[in-house]
Amino acid sequence: MQTIKSKILGLFKSKKINVFLLFFLLAFSILVLTKLSKVYTATLTFDVNPINVDDTFVLINQDNAKLNITLETYGFDWLRYAINRPLLDIDFNTDIVKKDSSLIWSMSRGFANINKQFSKEKKIISINPDTLSFKYDSNSIKYVPIVLHANIKYAPGYNTLDVVKTKPDSIKLIGPSSILRKIKKIDTDNLDVLDVKANINKILTLQLDSIGNKVKTNLKQVQLEVKVSKFSEGVVSLPIEVINVPEGITLNYFPKQISLSYATSLENFKNISAQDFKVVCNYKDAIDNSFLTPNLVKQPASVKNIRLLQQKIEFIIKE
Repeated sequence: MQTIKSKILGLFKSKKINVFLLFFLLAFSILVLTKLSKVYTATLTFDVNPINVDDTFVLINQDNAKLNITLETYGFDWLRYAINRPLLDIDFNTDIVKKDSSLIWSMSRGFANINKQFSKEKKIISINPDTLSFKYDSNSIKYVPIVLHANIKYAPGYNTLDVVKTKPDSIKLIGPSSILRKIKKIDTDNLDVLDVKANINKILTLQLDSIGNKVKTNLKQVQLEVKVSKFSEGVVSLPIEVINVPEGITLNYFPKQISLSYATSLENFKNISAQDFKVVCNYKDAIDNSFLTPNLVKQPASVKNIRLLQQKIEFIIKE
């Protein structure tokens, strides 16, 4: 056994086997080059690439469009196609005819543009099918609201007077009307911020996967800016006004004043006064002819967490 192994190793080390391998590789290379230098005819399937499509059109079935092209060319080219097969451009500006609800490409109209995408060494024998039909929809424009998904928890004594919303708070969508009709909103990614004591400035990504690739928008992200301030609570005492009391009726109600609590930023606190609020009771909404319900009908924009400290006002009708 050892003798056979030694003989084999000896062959590989000998000059004779090296010369043999060299000639073998040379002969094989010549054979391959000879084969690749010959002209062959075969059919290949090419995906098409629509170009110069008018912005008013949205192609619905372009992924299904293919051309089976029979070519006559050298083996070297077939080798390239086996490694990398290019897309064939179809020019919608010159080679397409609009017919009913379709855009039609025909070989008679578009052959020249297809042919020039192949070098002179490649001869097109046939193209199948001789027509391609592209279904389309017209682009529409729609604005939908952006829904913020944010869980913001302020630290004790801190809050904001801002309306918490994204900038911008709506998004422009361009696409088929049949698809846009179904889109009611666009959501942001979730954001959780806790124990907030400082201003918030975040970039949020929009969830656009659900709208599909037929709908276009230039907006991918939105900004969330929230001004956070130190807050303080205030209390004011307000007179109660009763409205819609019928003629001939005199009311005696208690209390005549009502307390209201609110929260605002420290820098704004000194600007708030009782004159900024108004509370009324509507006699038409009286409960069991015994109670009136106080309603806040006026308040400044710079306060929040408003609370009336009494919910019912007693009254009697004086004769």
